[in-house]
Amino acid sequence: MIDRRLTNEDIDWLRKLRNARVANEPSPDIPTSVVRRLTQLAYAELRRGKFAITYRGRDELIDREKN
Repeated sequence: MIDRRLTNEDIDWLRKLRNARVANEPSPDIPTSVVRRLTQLAYAELRRGKFAITYRGRDELIDREKN
C-alpha cells in the first residue's frame, strides 16, 4: 500500500539511497528535513554512520513502481 505521507522529494531520496546501496557506494548527503521524516516513518535508518534504506523503504519503492 502506498504511503501518502511521503512527498516526491522523499521518494527521490529513497531511490538515491537504494541505488547507492545496490552500487555499494556511500549514501548521499540527505537534507536534514528529509532524513528526519524518512527515519521517523522507518523508511531509512542510520547504519555505521551513514543512512540506508530499510526493507520498508524498499517495499514502498517497489509498490510505487508497480503503479
